[in-house]
Amino acid sequence: MEGIISFEDKKYPKQLKEIKNPPKNIYYKGNIIWNQPCLAVVGSRDCLSQNKNICLKIIKNLPKEFVIVSGLARGIDTFAHLSALKSNKATIAILPSGIEKIYPKGNENLSKKIIESDGLLISEYPSKTKPTKFSFIQRDRLTAGLSFAVLVIEAQIKSGTMHTVKFAQEQGKTIYAVPGSEGTDYLILNGAIPVLSANDICL
Repeated sequence: MEGIISFEDKKYPKQLKEIKNPPKNIYYKGNIIWNQPCLAVVGSRDCLSQNKNICLKIIKNLPKEFVIVSGLARGIDTFAHLSALKSNKATIAILPSGIEKIYPKGNENLSKKIIESDGLLISEYPSKTKPTKFSFIQRDRLTAGLSFAVLVIEAQIKSGTMHTVKFAQEQGKTIYAVPGSEGTDYLILNGAIPVLSANDICL
């Protein structure tokens, strides 16, 4: 399925109606699955291989009905989507571009696999819109907004990941973090819930 859902449409996700500055329109491609429990999984673009394995292990052991939400970026975002696919869980990619302008280009095949696995691509921009510096940050607010919580696998204190965390905090969402990186240790010291396994995450 592919189409546009306006703010007034009954199909518009309730989670996004509650955030500041919700999109007027949502452009989507795939299976509408945002009514299931959505967990955002985010982190560094240049991530350690051990954290890729942690990402897979946690997602694999989450409840079957969980939907993994991320931003299709390099690094942890990519491995969050891949881990969901390997674990037979649904996944949603929120794009900083239109759904016909996949960014990064190297993840075009991944975007196709997400669709083929009954997942979903969504954007607040018309289908052929190119990403901008501003649109990456705007994408992060939707990643947080669609989800009941945000799990940070790995991060630096100054990073794009922290935009998602900031939006989630403003939205009153729970922040989870895997110990062991500068950013996640900082988050835990400031109130994030440490995660060592999927059992540490709950609705």
